[in-house]
Amino acid sequence: MTTPLFDVVAMTEHWTRAHPGTVACHVDRRRHAETLTYAQLDDLITRAATRLADAGVRPGTRTAVMVPPGQDLVAVVLALLRLRAVPVLIDPGLGARAVGACLAEAAPGAFVAVPRAHLARVLLGWARDSLHTTVTLATRTLWFARHRDRPATSQDAGGPALIAFTSGSTGAPKGVPYRHRHLAGQTGLLAHLGVLEPGATVYSTFLPFAVAAPSMGCAAVIPRLDLRRPERTDPAAMARSITTHGVRALFAAPALLDRLARHCLRHGLVLDSVEVVLTAGAPLPFRTLRRAQQCLPAHADVRSVYGATECLLVSMADAAELAATAAATARGAGTCLGGVLPGNRVRVVRITDEAIPRWSDDLLVPPGTVGEITVSGPAVGDPYLARPYESALARIDDHGEPVHRMGDLGWQDERGRLWFAGRKSERVRTGGGELYTDQVEPIVNALPGVRRSALVGVGPTDGRRAVLCVECEPGASRRARREVVERVRAQAGVIGDIAHVLAHPCFPMDVRHASKIRRPLLARWAARRLGTEER
Repeated sequence: MTTPLFDVVAMTEHWTRAHPGTVACHVDRRRHAETLTYAQLDDLITRAATRLADAGVRPGTRTAVMVPPGQDLVAVVLALLRLRAVPVLIDPGLGARAVGACLAEAAPGAFVAVPRAHLARVLLGWARDSLHTTVTLATRTLWFARHRDRPATSQDAGGPALIAFTSGSTGAPKGVPYRHRHLAGQTGLLAHLGVLEPGATVYSTFLPFAVAAPSMGCAAVIPRLDLRRPERTDPAAMARSITTHGVRALFAAPALLDRLARHCLRHGLVLDSVEVVLTAGAPLPFRTLRRAQQCLPAHADVRSVYGATECLLVSMADAAELAATAAATARGAGTCLGGVLPGNRVRVVRITDEAIPRWSDDLLVPPGTVGEITVSGPAVGDPYLARPYESALARIDDHGEPVHRMGDLGWQDERGRLWFAGRKSERVRTGGGELYTDQVEPIVNALPGVRRSALVGVGPTDGRRAVLCVECEPGASRRARREVVERVRAQAGVIGDIAHVLAHPCFPMDVRHASKIRRPLLARWAARRLGTEER
């Protein structure tokens, strides 16, 4: 193949010419799956590109896309890339207010969406000052376009190829512009995972991977997802789809993988076709790994990938590495994130909440010391859209090369492996020193009767009292819960400066990231329980 590695459209066209009758994607519906060959997908892309161009979309036009997962979404995104327009991808599950803020920052010139999204746009005034073209996608064959007497905005060839907004799980969503070279870097990093290989069938709950899979010669399975509450995705439907399509590679967040594994174990199912599972979005708990392995064939591998929207792929740990480091995690070392992928450069710097304008080797912490993880490499995107303050906090200039501050704390061992200690914003600064969530909670989570735990702080910022909140396994009696709390209190003395242990009936969770605890809400709850006014 002689096409540029980063050019998703050219790569898709290569597979269309070489294998027009080969399956490019399966789209799960409520009662059946729709299957598209490369020739059929190319026809959809061509028709979409023609309609978008007729509607006024030009090279460089920022185009917001709010289309549900399916072949229409794949066709629209690839059509925009073919036109050299700039897709603006926003998670609809963010909620109306956050979506509106994202659109205000992106200032799209065109808006391609289903009728419901257009209704919200009209009622809430999304991007009213920047839009010159709106396209309503009612069905694959019925499009409606409306033009305004406003010239289409274009950008030069050096502008972004795509804009994606962060999930907002650790703050307000921020727009990350990717240039073609960033997409090239990400494609190269994907190749190192050894998953998106020609001929493989890939089931992905991460939509970017599902869109990219056909460009790499893979058949993508695009599942039915509840975009507002992904954790409600039906594990029985997932299992049926994986079995029906003979899926070789599975992409899923740890919480969703856990739901799938519990369903399979409950019904005695083994996903025989699966050879590799990739998880991302949160550290993979060892208990989830073991549960997943019980419903996979013996030769299948489970890999945990670490990254962020700003630099999609950073490091990877396989099942053997996670098993070998599980004991250290349970002793408080943090979670192993594995080796750094080729092309990335990871350095750990001292912890500060202030901006760091320029790189200096004096920033580095000694090996084995917890600090903030930074990444430089080919996949690091441009500064955030319209957010100079946040960009200044997240970037360091290393003689012209951008270094991204992950906002995560961690350390590197003597083998160069990366370990996760917790989010910087979630560390608890007590009078006796700092405590890090992922070095404390795994110790507690390993105790009998504990479903999960959360370290939070109450009181003044620089002298907080550390509180361990504990959620017991479902169905535990009142006596059993008391015993669990006493067990945790006994362990808390070993962990460090833990002031209180509180039992919580059910942790507040991020509805879009079921494995992420809403710690600010939990901290306020703990403060009320302890009669402390949080400041």
